[in-house]
Amino acid sequence: MDYDSHSACMDALKKAQEADQDNREKAQEAHNFVDARGGQWEDGVLQGDSDKPQYTFDQTNAIIDQIYGQMKRTDYDITVRPESGKATKDIAATYDGMVRNIENVSNADTIYNLAGRNMITAGIDGWEVVNKYVDGDSFDQDLVIQKIPDFINRCWLGPHTEPDGSDAQVGWVLEGLDTAEFEKKFPGRSTSASVDTENNAGHQYYHRHDLVFWGQFRYLKEESREIVRMSNGKVYEVNDDFETIVDDLANLGVTEVERRKRPIKCMYTRRFDANGWIDDKPTKTIFRHWLNIIPCYAHFKITDKSKLIYWGAVEKLMDPQRVYNYSLSREIEEGALAARKTMIVTPAMVEGFEDEWEGLNVEALPYLRRNLDSEMPELTPQETGGPQINQGLRALSEGMAGMMNSVAGLYATSMGDNPNAQSGVAIDKLMDRGDAGNSIYIEGREISQCHTGRILVDAIPRVYKQGRQQRILNPDGSYEMAMIGDPVRDERTGEVLFQYDLSEGKYDVICQTGPGYKTRQSQTLATFDSLAQYVPGLLESNADIILNNTDAPGMDKAAERVRRSLFMSGAIPPSQMTEEELAEFQAMQEMPPQESPEMVLARAEEGKAQADLIEQQNKQAQIQADFEVKKAEIALKQEDQRLRKIELAVEAEKVGAEIKGIGAKAARDIAEAEAQDIENDATKAGITSLAEVASGG
Repeated sequence: MDYDSHSACMDALKKAQEADQDNREKAQEAHNFVDARGGQWEDGVLQGDSDKPQYTFDQTNAIIDQIYGQMKRTDYDITVRPESGKATKDIAATYDGMVRNIENVSNADTIYNLAGRNMITAGIDGWEVVNKYVDGDSFDQDLVIQKIPDFINRCWLGPHTEPDGSDAQVGWVLEGLDTAEFEKKFPGRSTSASVDTENNAGHQYYHRHDLVFWGQFRYLKEESREIVRMSNGKVYEVNDDFETIVDDLANLGVTEVERRKRPIKCMYTRRFDANGWIDDKPTKTIFRHWLNIIPCYAHFKITDKSKLIYWGAVEKLMDPQRVYNYSLSREIEEGALAARKTMIVTPAMVEGFEDEWEGLNVEALPYLRRNLDSEMPELTPQETGGPQINQGLRALSEGMAGMMNSVAGLYATSMGDNPNAQSGVAIDKLMDRGDAGNSIYIEGREISQCHTGRILVDAIPRVYKQGRQQRILNPDGSYEMAMIGDPVRDERTGEVLFQYDLSEGKYDVICQTGPGYKTRQSQTLATFDSLAQYVPGLLESNADIILNNTDAPGMDKAAERVRRSLFMSGAIPPSQMTEEELAEFQAMQEMPPQESPEMVLARAEEGKAQADLIEQQNKQAQIQADFEVKKAEIALKQEDQRLRKIELAVEAEKVGAEIKGIGAKAARDIAEAEAQDIENDATKAGITSLAEVASGG
């Protein structure tokens, strides 16, 4: 279509309204049925039987409340996961925290719940995601989730086949202002140019504001975008935001590598009324790929040549509820108009007690007195008349009450009715059957919230830009303040990194559902409590998380102290440390570790034991040394004794030799003496020498 043509816009809106008119009429009728006074009676019955009782015994809202209660007990958690490129778990966690913060600021739970209840009632409702200034004094916009009031009469999407409307290319949202406000907001425009919002579901409310309706036309337009890859591996879109940081990147040594163009769908919006465009030209938004309108359908189907149909719980409950109202009203009517109970007596029986018998139906008398009729003593008072309820109507009423629960997929136990007092397991089984029958409404809301997460994750980098400080809301309710896209140079590698850089990588979104709790803190505590019996030490190692989720004064300080103790003991992994803790951890890695008092005491005990061991070893060595000295002394003494023996032997030998020498000398002396004597004798005899004596001899 020609997006610049006002007539083309109005024709497309009319076609969208006509294509969905039957659905919208049924949806409006469902709202009127449960909300409008007298809405549960058909117009023809009301007008034709205006003189008869017409009571409303509303069972429908109780069923809606039951289904809605199940929805509120369900927890819906939008989760962001890394998909491709340079996507990381840390940045995915940052996206998670930002989505939670956006939902918190928007009071999104209330918006989701209100839309969910309307979806249960009529089969359709929805909301939108917008960017606006939340803080009047801020120059930064925020993403916000907003309710679209009266969705079934004010919002339409172009042709689509996805239950979240993600494939719709055009959409319209109408807004109403009273005459004075319209003239003030749009000076010079005619108040008669109100855009038609009516359907044929009838008028249940006659006292309403007379509003002038104008609209926002939203559409997706394909454009060509230039992207550039930088030397740090990041890919930027070439726009004004990129031009503002290109110099900063150059100062950090980041240069351009290559460029290319790619097609992309951008959402535009333009205001209009029945007479023409209110804006001179369309406004380009920050939303891409999808419209920022999120419908929420129940029983969504595409059938009969791409015909979209949907319905809520009320549409199937209307007929049995109307029959139920009619049959009970007829029961009451028959009971009220039936003859009153009377007593047949003779005048003689009540003579003197007339006042008591005349007040029989208006006073609670403990007894009645009467006389005996002497003429007919055997006769007693006879009861006659009284209301007689039509048993067919009674059966019809009971049948319709049961039929309504069957149509809604609810059972007695699901509705809190358990007359047979079954076991707890049996009750749980029956409640599960009832819950399963209404899971279609849980799934419808889950699909819409998941698409909301995709729109938010896609738009966040264009709203929360580099250098902006932003709150990151954690699942346990705690938060951190982060600087988006803050450049940091790694001192060891020299690489330029960007903390909380939301422009890196591609991420996908899922929505997980589970048992709901009043708060996420109570869910955390209940989960820890149930798992503690299976995981020893779980409570001790996660005491800081448990305290953070305990809603009591002083728990935040207690959690800080416990976390500090866990950090110093090394129980917190680096991936879960805060920036301050991680910096301290890295500093501790580069310096000698400081031992804990327990480690110091253990090391002292170890040193003392080592000293005792050394002392014992020294004592043993000393004993061994003394033994060796004694052994050496004994050996020395033995050697001295041996040497002494040798000396004595030598001396004895010497003495013996001397003795032998003395003996020899003595012998020589004796011989010499004898020889001398012989010589002397020879001389005397005339022998001249001993030789001669010998030779002669």
